[in-house]
Parts: sequence; structure tokens; C-alpha cells
Amino acid sequence: MEGTGGVRKLRWRRGDQGKSGGVRVVYYYHDDLMPLYLLTIFAKGDKANLTKAERNDLADLVGVLVNIWKRRAES
Repeated sequence: MEGTGGVRKLRWRRGDQGKSGGVRVVYYYHDDLMPLYLLTIFAKGDKANLTKAERNDLADLVGVLVNIWKRRAES
């Protein structure tokens, strides 16, 4: 997702609705040394996409997660 620092979004089908009627799973994966983070899930029917402000918030969160993980790894 552009402007998020590496956050990704995938489509997940819900029941028999297919991917287009399913949910969106937003997650962050840095590398094999850092856990995968589930950031949010939303139904496409409730929301088509994240707003610019929400993407900015996710980018800030990713920065915090990476910094915490790096400090933890250095200890």
C-alpha cells in the first residue's frame, strides 16, 4: 500500500461471496526475524479502502514497531 512504509493489504473471501465481497486484511511483514503484524481487517462492503490519514497512521505505527523490535534485538 503506497505511503505506508511496507504495509500490505490482501483480499480474503467471506463465505460464498468471493474475494470482491469479502474482507480486506491489512498486515505488516518486515523479515524472518520480526513477527508478522495483523494491523486491521474490514469488510469491503463497510469500507472500500483506507483513507490517507489512516495510511499515514499505519506508516507511523510501522516505524514504532520496527524501532521497538530493533531495540529488543540489540538487547
